[in-house]
Amino acid sequence: MNERQYPFLKLTLDEKFPRLLITRRPENKTPEQNIYGAFLPTGMVRRMLDLLACSFRLRPCELDIQGDFDAPCPEYFLHRCLAPCVERICDRPTYLESVEIVHLILSNESELALKKIDRKIELLAENYEYELAAEWRDIRLTIEEIARNAKWQIDVSTMNDVITLSREKDFTQIHLTTLRRGKSVGRLSFQMDNNKNEEKIIADFIRSFYRFYVPKQIFVQRDFPERKLLEEKLSTDSGRKIKIVAQLPAKLPPSIAKTQTLAPHAFNYRKGQSTGGKTELLDEIKRLFEMRKLPRRIECFDVAHLAGKEIVAARVIAIDGVTQREDGLVWEFENLSETAALAAAVGERLRLLPAKKHLPDLLIVDGAKPQINAVIKILKNYELKNMTVIGAVKPLRAHNQISHFLTFKDTRIEFDKRSKAMNFLQSLRDASHTLANETHRELHSLVQIFVNNEHSPQVKYLLVPTRYAERGGNAEDLSPIRSLTQAGEIILKTESGSRRKNKY
Repeated sequence: MNERQYPFLKLTLDEKFPRLLITRRPENKTPEQNIYGAFLPTGMVRRMLDLLACSFRLRPCELDIQGDFDAPCPEYFLHRCLAPCVERICDRPTYLESVEIVHLILSNESELALKKIDRKIELLAENYEYELAAEWRDIRLTIEEIARNAKWQIDVSTMNDVITLSREKDFTQIHLTTLRRGKSVGRLSFQMDNNKNEEKIIADFIRSFYRFYVPKQIFVQRDFPERKLLEEKLSTDSGRKIKIVAQLPAKLPPSIAKTQTLAPHAFNYRKGQSTGGKTELLDEIKRLFEMRKLPRRIECFDVAHLAGKEIVAARVIAIDGVTQREDGLVWEFENLSETAALAAAVGERLRLLPAKKHLPDLLIVDGAKPQINAVIKILKNYELKNMTVIGAVKPLRAHNQISHFLTFKDTRIEFDKRSKAMNFLQSLRDASHTLANETHRELHSLVQIFVNNEHSPQVKYLLVPTRYAERGGNAEDLSPIRSLTQAGEIILKTESGSRRKNKY
């Protein structure tokens, strides 16, 4: 069976400075980690993570930090991290205070969290640290909002799950629908082999799925021998009474009976809609760019850089009209132009995956004629003269949009917001753009440098590759990275000490 789960949040308490992460695999939990959830509807987990990240600023990076860095990364200056990597900014006890409060909030212990914050505000006020006290006051208001507003609640004990089975030719389809106050907030589908009877399939599914998330009641279509035993086990493991209900539809609440009836039809509709919709989308792309066959595999390349330095290139693919986010690839280049880096990434991709069956039917690059020509030159080196290459061209001062597509034949195709195919290609370009930018931020850090002049030393912050971040100190220590003239292009702090708006 597919081991998919609803999304959870995880605190990595096995790390010196814990992080808060989203996971759909709570089975990877270690004894030193806390798991919270499930979050339904599924978009709720991202909203909760963003809210907690803005308020408590737990570190987002994967670095093994010990508090001995000379300067923090840009996330600190963007108020998205407490900077525990620099002990003088945030030591471990201070960081763990925020971790504990996040744990209390996610454990539905908001009252305890508020008491701890009230005590913290009192101590800060006694020490005349009024600015910090005001920050914690704002955090207190956020916690009160979470506790008061029903949309932020993650109490799974109020939910009901409906399990419905439908027999297909080669497998049994399990439809799981989660209801809160009679309304659907989550759906999952699973497939199991037809080598078991329905009673055994239901029992095995409940035993496998409900290890980390257990609702108030589980409704099944028919009774089965292990029902009472599983009820007792789930109740013992969760610490509250759990019921597995097997009743005739006439005795069920209307919302449960309706869900049992409609679940198989909803699955078949989504399956048919998905297959037909994707074929129509690929047909439209084929027609737009005058291709010989359906573009079953599409690859999109984009680059990210800062002032033309330290370029990161990313590739995202779509297969049969579905973006495969887990198959993204990223490269880092130095001393190359943006266009050259884009072409080099295509070359590296072809060298890395030379199998003909993995070649794209359509290749998209973020750019216009120069980028297309550079990529076609690389393709010729690999004797790939017939591959369709198009450029996604951005309008002036609107980098999140596409004005038109440009083909290798210089044919201009205006972007049509009503076109599903064009919107899909834009989403693919956006995915590669996001991957490149996120990786660029992870690979670079701010270091503090000291520049001597006639009057007094000046402190500046310089963005450099993370692998050089520990080389902070005097300006000349960074000379192997780039000259100070080049560094001046990306200094994020002025000599007067007032910080410009960070556009990075």
